[in-house]
Amino acid sequence: MPSSGSAAQHLPRTEARSLSGHEGAVLAVRFNRDGNYCLSCGKDRTLRLWNPHTGAHVKTYKSHAREVRDVHSSSDNAKLVSCGADRQIFYWDVASGRVIRKFRGHNSEVNSVKFNEYNAVVVSAGYDRTVRAFDCRSQSSDPIQTIDTFQDSVMSVNLTKTEIIAGSVDGTVRTFDIRMGRETVDNLGHPVNCISLSNDGNCLLANCLDSTVRLLDKSSGELLQEYKGHACKSFKMDCCLTNDDAFVVGGSEDGHVFFWELVDAPVVARFRAHSSVVTSISYHPAKACMLTSSVDGSIRVWT
Repeated sequence: MPSSGSAAQHLPRTEARSLSGHEGAVLAVRFNRDGNYCLSCGKDRTLRLWNPHTGAHVKTYKSHAREVRDVHSSSDNAKLVSCGADRQIFYWDVASGRVIRKFRGHNSEVNSVKFNEYNAVVVSAGYDRTVRAFDCRSQSSDPIQTIDTFQDSVMSVNLTKTEIIAGSVDGTVRTFDIRMGRETVDNLGHPVNCISLSNDGNCLLANCLDSTVRLLDKSSGELLQEYKGHACKSFKMDCCLTNDDAFVVGGSEDGHVFFWELVDAPVVARFRAHSSVVTSISYHPAKACMLTSSVDGSIRVWT
């Protein structure tokens, strides 16, 4: 098994290309399930589909009336879901660019959105302190479930086969077991602006506004490790794990990207990726390739 030092030499930090087209801040960039394409969204109210490996811009999607905060692709790549400051959640057909349905229910800006594993349900998180679930198969635009136990804005949502996991400015990560109807609360004591799951599903990363990324055991809520060195005090910024779960990746408000070794938490690499806040990071599901986006309006591909 390679040491973390030798493995760190292969982390993506060489800029392969830049994807340009957005006007203004890019708020999220996401690989699709197989890593062949990516989606981005931002202040210019658009979603964009790219081939990040060639730099080709494939399609632009327009319907949001205000900035688009998040976008997610279905596992079969046929549908998209997006959310934004216009309180709307749009369910799109990828090929035609048509909006299939507008889901409603949030009464304030929507920060995060995800498909479930079977692409049948969309779950969203918003400034109105709620998480809402919508059924893609029905003709209804109203939520099938609303979770309103949060004390402040919900910034990020993730799904497993049986759980909805959400992070909030109230300092908590809440896990809702859909089968059991049970809620588990982990209080981190600092506003949470992004959560992401490890690839093996055993751990949870939480990016907090005290410039600390925290690693939790998903089943027990135990704090396993903390990662520091970056600046995260006022912006929503992604964090994630590399595809082999060996390193934690996070952005910084000064434009840097940080890599931390998972177990002992030293910074093993850092580099200037953008001229301003790194809003989003997406790691390729199968190889050492990474996307970053920024308030500076750019999307960069790193290999």
